[in-house]
Amino acid sequence: MSNTNQVTLEDALTIAKEHHEAGNLTLADTTYRDILKVLPNEFNSLHYLAVIAYQRGNPDEGIEFIKQAIVVKDDFADSWNAYAVMLAQVGKNEEAVKKWQKAIELRPNFPEALSNLGNSYWELGLFDESLDACKKAIGFKPDYADAYINLGNAYTGVGKPEKAIETWKKAIELQPINPNAYINIGNALRDLGKIKESGEYCETALEQSPNHPKALLNLANVKRDLGDLSEAEELYIKATQEAPDFIDAHNNLAITLMDQLKFEKAITSIKFALVIDSQQPQAYSNLAAALRETGKLQEAEEAARKALILDPEAAEARIELADILFTSERLDEAETLINEAMELMPDTPRLHIKLATILEHANRIDDAMVSIDKAIELSPQMPEAHHKKGLLYYVSNQIDEALKHLDKALEINPKATGILASKSEILQTKGDMKGAEIVARQGLAIDPNQPFLYFTLSKIKKFTEDDPDLIKMNELAENIEESGNAQATALHFSLFKAYEDIKDYDSAFKHLKKANDLKHAQIFHDRKSQNKAFAKIKETYTKDFIESIAGKGSTDATPIFIVGMPRSGTTLTEQIISSHPDVFGAGELFFLTTVEADLGAVNEHNCKEMGELYVERVRGISDKSNSAGHITDKMPGNYIRLGQIAAALPNAKIIHCKRNPMDTCLSCYKQLFAHGQFWSYNIEEMVEHYELYMDIMEHWKEVMPERFIEITYEDTVGDFENQARKLIDYVGLEWNDACLTPHKQKRAILTASKAQVRKPIYKTSVEAWKRYEEQLQDLAKPLQKFVGK
Repeated sequence: MSNTNQVTLEDALTIAKEHHEAGNLTLADTTYRDILKVLPNEFNSLHYLAVIAYQRGNPDEGIEFIKQAIVVKDDFADSWNAYAVMLAQVGKNEEAVKKWQKAIELRPNFPEALSNLGNSYWELGLFDESLDACKKAIGFKPDYADAYINLGNAYTGVGKPEKAIETWKKAIELQPINPNAYINIGNALRDLGKIKESGEYCETALEQSPNHPKALLNLANVKRDLGDLSEAEELYIKATQEAPDFIDAHNNLAITLMDQLKFEKAITSIKFALVIDSQQPQAYSNLAAALRETGKLQEAEEAARKALILDPEAAEARIELADILFTSERLDEAETLINEAMELMPDTPRLHIKLATILEHANRIDDAMVSIDKAIELSPQMPEAHHKKGLLYYVSNQIDEALKHLDKALEINPKATGILASKSEILQTKGDMKGAEIVARQGLAIDPNQPFLYFTLSKIKKFTEDDPDLIKMNELAENIEESGNAQATALHFSLFKAYEDIKDYDSAFKHLKKANDLKHAQIFHDRKSQNKAFAKIKETYTKDFIESIAGKGSTDATPIFIVGMPRSGTTLTEQIISSHPDVFGAGELFFLTTVEADLGAVNEHNCKEMGELYVERVRGISDKSNSAGHITDKMPGNYIRLGQIAAALPNAKIIHCKRNPMDTCLSCYKQLFAHGQFWSYNIEEMVEHYELYMDIMEHWKEVMPERFIEITYEDTVGDFENQARKLIDYVGLEWNDACLTPHKQKRAILTASKAQVRKPIYKTSVEAWKRYEEQLQDLAKPLQKFVGK
């Protein structure tokens, strides 16, 4: 329009508006600018240039034009509305509210401004004000679909998700092609735990707008909840392709990659998020998670605390920091953080699952069960919640209930390899080794790259040199550390077992050391606290204290305590005794710990109550325990609690299991424990712990002689019948021949010995350490002084 003087202003504006309405933004922009060359303060040109700048994705330029327009004419409500829209676009909602209030002052029945005002109120957390503005907009324009969208958002703000869904459905009635309404309904249904229904709305949103980044994100979130991780990953990637600066998509992609053990790829996704916003707390939370999985706990904690500094009210930062503290066995701190996160994100099932895990590790199984039941109530379609409940029943030795809940989880997501691995482990506890292998193979058919499936399989099969599983495991080992330390640890333990089976002991030990080094990097072993705890026991339980409290505890003779180092023959000993029809084998119990937590340290005033409470709890395990004459508790670590036992249960029997120190420690070094035993993953720390164990046992012999008997593993397997009779006689029962065939007992075995105790007594594990004599000199030299003791 170089010759603007040849047309009237009215004609020029008409030409510009025609271009604008036709979508020819460049021509419209040029025409309006030509008008301004002649008439610099022409209001319409300034106003519409602002609108065009906004449409082109340049709200900052639009704001400058609209400010000029308002200087020329400050009583046009549309300009104030446009000004507010652009301020909101750049995140200046407080300023935007003032501009919308001005627009509404000029035109009280302005539904668009009222609806937009309601949205900014919602963004600012002023939910009651948002409700009021949106309702007014609908009052002036009852068929205004966008106002219903914003009203629904306001309802979510005041905690009325069902009302929000109803409101968004009204928006869909008014405007059937409405992806934002479908997206919002999908989100709300997911928050309500209605995962599958949520997915249906998210899929409809994508049908209406196939490249809508938020629709892609939301459907990906649903797929992740349902365990369809590969589909979720594809959808997140597409969302980032459609909107490269969509930080939520990058963050959630990172989480899903971590779910699939792709930690290096996850870190790359997190770095994209931090390029977009280097002060983004969610990205730092995700980074903390990835670092935690790769064993970099200190760096992980720093990243989590950075996230918390950036957003002190962030629930996610608390959750990730809690996970790191949990890994370091700082359970009280972890629990506090999860509870704080729950206040910020109430009714979030994943938080209840995490809390259940923390409580389980703190041996508060009943509390953990309450938490997991809440997660299932909130989201009955989440397989992870049913999986966790099954595991809680498992550690409670309620195997049938455990399998029932795992099967429920697999009904929801049949492809969940982690759940299949858990089911295989539980079937092993029942002695169903064939069924366990079938389930593990099902998992490997779904994904042959899952180390934990090979780990569970390695416990129940004998490898050969040309074994396809061994070949595959070696292939995985080439890049396994990219999948995180936990997976790499499991794979190297599996490879150790395989090479030991084929008698390639050099290769076996290399994998064993690698597995232990990786596990050691994942945990935090507080050696100073450990040493102080042992010293405190010796200071507390002196000979004078034991004598002063004698006879004041419960007279109940039900319990039989089997103690010793892990892997010292405690499971075999319990299996022998519990084969007797008058004995219930309860396995490893935490009740000595929990009764002390409830009643305080044992003393002359509470010792009787402590003993009675312990018996009440072991009786309450099942109908069988309630009717049994005796109940075994084979928690090995109870060797530090012999003073508590002597005070609270003076009539209880105590059996101390001993084994060659080298075989004991090697067997611990070969074991990936479910939790605890952190000293076992490092030779130096294991030597230190063994010395503490021997020292405390010498202390008990000194302060309470004749209070317990000692048996050795070597004597048991070398002279089985005499040792079995000695045990039954000590317990005070009449002999029963069933005690000669403990491997035929059908009870569930939860410990690492679950495969071995299903076999007849064998001697091959005696002096098994000599296979690795050369590699274990750092262990053998300091432990030599304990051989034969």
